[in-house]
Amino acid sequence: MNRLLTIALVLCVSTGFAQKSKMSFERLKALKMSYITEKIGLTEAEESVFWEIYDAYEKKIYVDSRKKIKNLRKNFIKSKDSISNEEAYGVIQKINELEHIALELEAERDKELIQKFSAHKILKMHHAEYYFNREMLYKMKKKE
Repeated sequence: MNRLLTIALVLCVSTGFAQKSKMSFERLKALKMSYITEKIGLTEAEESVFWEIYDAYEKKIYVDSRKKIKNLRKNFIKSKDSISNEEAYGVIQKINELEHIALELEAERDKELIQKFSAHKILKMHHAEYYFNREMLYKMKKKE
C-alpha cells in the first residue's frame, strides 16, 4: 500500500512540474494502474496476475477496435463535407461493429479475471475505471 502511495505521490509531483505539457501514454497508464490497484485492494502477488491479464486484453481492445475507430473518425473529419449519406451510414455501422468487438473483449477479460479473482474485485475494477476516467476528464477540462 505504501508503495502505491509513493508512486502516486511521485507522479502527482512530477505533473506539477510539467505544467501544460501533454501527459504521456505511459504516465497515464501508470496513474491508472496505481489508482485501480489501490481501489481494488490487490496484494503484490495478485497485482502481477491481474495486470498481466488486464494489459493483454487492453492491447487487444486497442488493436482490434479503438485504433480502427480512431482512424475511421480521422478519415471522416477529412471528408466530412464530401461524404455521401450511404458512406456515412457505412462508417456508423463499422464504428458500431468495432465498439461491439471491444465490448466482447471486455467481457472475455472479465471472465478470465473472475477465474482468478472474486467478482466483487472485478466490480470494484469497473467502478475504479469509471471514476479514473471521470477524474482525468475533469482535470483536462480544468486545464483548458
